Amino acid sequence: MNEKTESAIVNERRAALIQLRRRRPKVPFDSPEVLALGYTSSQSASKDFYRALEARRKTLDIQVTEYREEQNEIIDSLLETHLPTALGGDIKASEHCLKLLERQAKLNGWEQALKAELSGPGGGPVPLTPVGVAQLRDLIRIAGDPDPDEDDEDQEDEEDPDDGDNA
Repeated sequence: MNEKTESAIVNERRAALIQLRRRRPKVPFDSPEVLALGYTSSQSASKDFYRALEARRKTLDIQVTEYREEQNEIIDSLLETHLPTALGGDIKASEHCLKLLERQAKLNGWEQALKAELSGPGGGPVPLTPVGVAQLRDLIRIAGDPDPDEDDEDQEDEEDPDDGDNA
């Protein structure tokens, strides 16, 4: 068998395996239906299934990247056309350019960096309350001292008032 024929057989077997795994309830890897596809064990079927999924994910990533590049080129072209007018004071052109820039930011995921937030328990807000020194010491004691050597040096400096300046 040549390489193309083998590749076609593998692709057919993987497609059939994916169809079986999509069924509800899922067909287990060690089922007779899966093994009938030509797999020698449930482990080989499982590995092949995840290889197929990874290959599809890579193909999809390539397609998404190509789509983004195409859309960015279109947006850039439109901006080149309308931006000089917008910078010249045309309100409609300014609004149009702003929409284009927003679309480009969304397309490339640049907004996500701005939307990062810190959340508290259950996804709610982080509770902020005033904390006293005693509470901070308790928290440090509970969490553990991040740099125990540093405190030892601070204590030595406090205990030894003669640090060499009195000559």
